[in-house]
Amino acid sequence: MRLARSATLLTVGLLAAAGLPAGTAAAAEPTDTIHVSRTCATNADGSEQAPYCSISAAAAVVQPGQTILVGQGNYTESVAVPSGAPGKPVTIKGVRSPTGRAHVYTTDSTSPMILAGVHDVVIDGIEATSGVVPAVVVEGSTDVVLTNGWARAVLGTSVDIRGDSRRVTISGMSVEAPRGTSISVGAGVTDTMLAGNSMRTFRAGGELPSAPAIVVTDAPRTTLTNNTIATDCADGVVVTGASTGFGLYNTIVRTRWVGSAADCNTKPIPDPANVLAVSVASTAVADSHVDYNVIDPVPGGPSYSWGGTTYPNPAAFNVATGQGAHDIGADAKLGNPGTAWDLGWSIGGDSPAVDSAWTDAPGRPAIDLRGNARADKPDAPNTGGGFVDRGASELLPTPTYRVSTGRAHGPSPLETRTTITATYPWVLDGPVGYFSFAAAGQQTIVNRTGTARFTFDHPGRVCVDVESDLTGFRSRTSSYAIDACVLLGASFNAVAPQRVLSTKAGIGLPRTTPLGPQEEIELPLPAPAATSSAVVLNVTVTNPTTNGYLKVYPDTEPTASNINFSANQTIPNLVSVPVVNGRVKIKNGSAGTVHVLADLAGYYANAGFGLTNATQARVLDTRAAVGVPGTTPVGPNGRVTVDISSRVPVGTTAVVLNVAVTKPTGGGHLTAFPPGSAVPTASNLNFVTGQTANNMVIAPVVDRKISFAYGGSGTVHVIADLNAYFAPGVADTYLPVAPKRILDTREPGSTAVGPGETRLIYTDALLCVDHDVVGCRHSALVANLTVTGTQSPGYLTVFPNEDGPRPTTSVINFNKGDTIANLITIKSVAGFFWLYNSSAGTVHVVVDQAGYYLQAPTA
Repeated sequence: MRLARSATLLTVGLLAAAGLPAGTAAAAEPTDTIHVSRTCATNADGSEQAPYCSISAAAAVVQPGQTILVGQGNYTESVAVPSGAPGKPVTIKGVRSPTGRAHVYTTDSTSPMILAGVHDVVIDGIEATSGVVPAVVVEGSTDVVLTNGWARAVLGTSVDIRGDSRRVTISGMSVEAPRGTSISVGAGVTDTMLAGNSMRTFRAGGELPSAPAIVVTDAPRTTLTNNTIATDCADGVVVTGASTGFGLYNTIVRTRWVGSAADCNTKPIPDPANVLAVSVASTAVADSHVDYNVIDPVPGGPSYSWGGTTYPNPAAFNVATGQGAHDIGADAKLGNPGTAWDLGWSIGGDSPAVDSAWTDAPGRPAIDLRGNARADKPDAPNTGGGFVDRGASELLPTPTYRVSTGRAHGPSPLETRTTITATYPWVLDGPVGYFSFAAAGQQTIVNRTGTARFTFDHPGRVCVDVESDLTGFRSRTSSYAIDACVLLGASFNAVAPQRVLSTKAGIGLPRTTPLGPQEEIELPLPAPAATSSAVVLNVTVTNPTTNGYLKVYPDTEPTASNINFSANQTIPNLVSVPVVNGRVKIKNGSAGTVHVLADLAGYYANAGFGLTNATQARVLDTRAAVGVPGTTPVGPNGRVTVDISSRVPVGTTAVVLNVAVTKPTGGGHLTAFPPGSAVPTASNLNFVTGQTANNMVIAPVVDRKISFAYGGSGTVHVIADLNAYFAPGVADTYLPVAPKRILDTREPGSTAVGPGETRLIYTDALLCVDHDVVGCRHSALVANLTVTGTQSPGYLTVFPNEDGPRPTTSVINFNKGDTIANLITIKSVAGFFWLYNSSAGTVHVVVDQAGYYLQAPTA
């Protein structure tokens, strides 16, 4: 009979360990969960979105097998708990994490938790406190479990089990009674199990407690296993009446105060002879057993009273009764009483309770009060058949921790995986400790696995607050805490070029007037680009009345510019810019007026594809029959389609190209577009007769082909150099940043780039300067490159820090006196790249950093 009950409680303990309340479990809450929260809804229906405001409201509708999940916070109410059904209990479960727990309390003559005439009920993780009445009442109820929580009555009994209640289990509870009894098992109650609980009574205002810590009266078959009981010079366990079949195993009973030099906390000090650690009346000794306990009485006081006779120590008790053969009479070495309410009593490393419990004791819980498995202290003998400690809490070694975080391996670039690993120097027989993971804008995850995943809504530096606790977060102080931070980038989504702004045609904004001098506008973006982290725009200025520049930015105006223009010039540039509140800002930095066009080329978000750097390669040159069958220029309003299947993998959605036109016999524009689609109104390059012009292009491809359309009446040669592509698989993701100038050779202390000079350009580490951030290794830099102060015609080339010859490709072609900008994407693994000036004169160069591509995580 006892062994079967032990197996039952073992199962309950394991379930409690697996089900520690948490802010959010890794899996979704089951559909039969009823939610209660302090942030409740007026139209509450018990769902997670519309939780009830009180536990009582949920209890009024709960059905057998359902769980009432109670959020953190204070609930002032008296809860009448309804019945469940065999195998389908009604469960009231409190949420617990480092930030708090579910607390139910009353200030009147009603108890917070009342179980009257009910059956099949589990109360898990709830703190119940009261004043003059019991915090928890169990009356005439059957198959009830009170576990993993707290109970406290200031002036009375904390947990009162009465009536004809049967099979009531109190496990893993911290119970406190300042002036009364912690747990009372009353007349008529049968088969009660108290296992793994921490209890204390103490005097307030110099008064003696009115009753012992544990009182069992006319309650047959009451078993206490692995409890820790500490009193302030009051009786520990008192069993009276017809309470036959009583059992006391693996329990620490200390009747002198902990943490004080005196034996009692306050005066008056009672006569030690009247303070009984364990007392079993003659009417209760039949079939009762006491063994494997630590008895720590008031000096001069008896350890036991058995059948009316007192005994000073375990040896005398055993000789006379045959009981307590393995009991130890010694200082139990309990820890600081200041934490006993939250955490339960602890034991020191020199406590006789360490590794000395009877492993086969009836009802022994598999885990301790704090949800931890058992630990084998190497220098402590295992005297009870294993390495279980006596009392409620297991002694654990101090672990070492290792925390790692990074982008998760998967399709979502904004998903992180954070892991904390605890290493223990002792042998354990199961899991130890709980872990909490919290992040801004995310629901907290508490688990034992040590791994959590979060999906964030933006790229950039994100941090996960990782905490480990060996007390099951019974306290708000964790054993270990650290912020684990990582840089995240977004994936690219190519779109067919779409005009989103034209100040000429009233597209994007309700106006057909140019931007005035120094005017700033806010451009609302269409969905889904409006909710993205950054957009790629091809921005064109036209009809400027004076020389000037254009800036495109997310919020605060930077020093960096995106386009430099001359009066009456039409010139485009590709822009990669973060999105704030669904908008980007554009400013005319000139003393005149200018019309602005913007074409959406793509956006970065939590879906799409990452970037793969390609070896720079020329894929189209109509002058040299590269990508086309001959050396004929593109004719009036002509089209050319390029097959790049030998350069990019199947599934590629877009490519990054540096596109140039040269020797145009007439002015016009060039547009890159996916083959088979209509030519969009957007343009990537605008040029005049005889001009050589460049622009970076991010363009969608179809079947690994890309098309170019010339809008003009003359002829023009077209050159395209492949830099990178976007394709399926784990690839690099984009971290947009507010534009930042990293080089300006016009500034004091710098010098112009000389003729034929190759110069090293260092990037700005930005967020990577934080040493607590991982994921800082970047693969490519996105920057706006501007050349000005040119003294003779030439071109600029950029290339990564790699062995091999300098490429022949150019990113900007210029004439004497030009100021030209172009967006570049350059491989920059080491944090710098090379720039080459081909001209016969000096040039000034400005580099404005726009973002990074972050290296993909390795498997």
